[in-house]
Amino acid sequence: MQRHLDVTRTRYLPAVSGDGFVLEAGEPLGAGLQRISLEQFDDALEGLSSPGANLDDAIHRTRKALKRLRAILRLVRFQVGERVYRYENETLRDAARLVAPVRDGAVAVETVSSLASRFEGSLPVDVFDDMAERLDRRAVRIRYRVVEESDAIPRLGATLERARARFAGWPISREERKAYGTAVGNNFASIGPGLTLTYARGRLEMKRAFGSPTAGNHHLWRKRVKYLRHQMEVLQPLWPEVVGATALSLDRLGELLGEEHDLSTLLELLAVDAGLCPDPVERALFAALAQHRRSELQAAARVLGTRIYYEKANRYVSRLEAYWDSSRLPLPVGFLPVL
Repeated sequence: MQRHLDVTRTRYLPAVSGDGFVLEAGEPLGAGLQRISLEQFDDALEGLSSPGANLDDAIHRTRKALKRLRAILRLVRFQVGERVYRYENETLRDAARLVAPVRDGAVAVETVSSLASRFEGSLPVDVFDDMAERLDRRAVRIRYRVVEESDAIPRLGATLERARARFAGWPISREERKAYGTAVGNNFASIGPGLTLTYARGRLEMKRAFGSPTAGNHHLWRKRVKYLRHQMEVLQPLWPEVVGATALSLDRLGELLGEEHDLSTLLELLAVDAGLCPDPVERALFAALAQHRRSELQAAARVLGTRIYYEKANRYVSRLEAYWDSSRLPLPVGFLPVL
């Protein structure tokens, strides 16, 4: 694994991901989920090992792939077993943490720039520019420390390669299941319990965020939203107009909560390091603008979240099971099959 340091900066509805993160028509569930998972590993490994690759882009690709893989694990959690689920989930989580500081450093710069665009004229432009410049220097230092002064990138690559080999060895055929144990069957029962838990946890975290709108509670809700979003991406062919629309809505909700999280993280950083904005008056005004934007985002997330999570988990998953069953019905000549 090479080390790099780049300090420069046919459905009715389109797939949210737009890159094949979806089951194909007629594809068996177990084989399809395995194919999708291996493609995510390959995408991450390609970005990390490509000579001349932009490090920020490669890390972003890797973190995105790891989130998708953890969403798939949650989808089949009760099928593969708790021991397998926990081991693989913790492995992927810890792998993402190896390079999380690099991505977080870059996001802080982007957050200041976004706030400057939204509140143009509310503060002298130099305030935003100076803070962005200081954060950019900080991001460069973090990037150098992670990439050049540690073995984080090689460790990440090695972890992904080993995990990919395990995912590739998951049993698919009946003969493999006899030899190696439980596999993901081509039926809704293989994913129904995992879907139920993902949706129920998201609904619970939403209510907690509404009752106590802390940064931590909104961040926990955001993680559950992302898992469900990726699961809906995979299952879009069940009913593209409905499931695809849900995936798009979850994508938007995740963006709202993500921006809220980035602002809260920036405010925490500013509280710890006043040197990012040395003038106390300007710092207080900047914090007030950031808090105002957080309130806007929380209000928008409340409206959209209430619409997405209006059903109880069992009813929501029962609807999806009905879509699954109907997708197996024979179609008139000339119609393309789904799933």
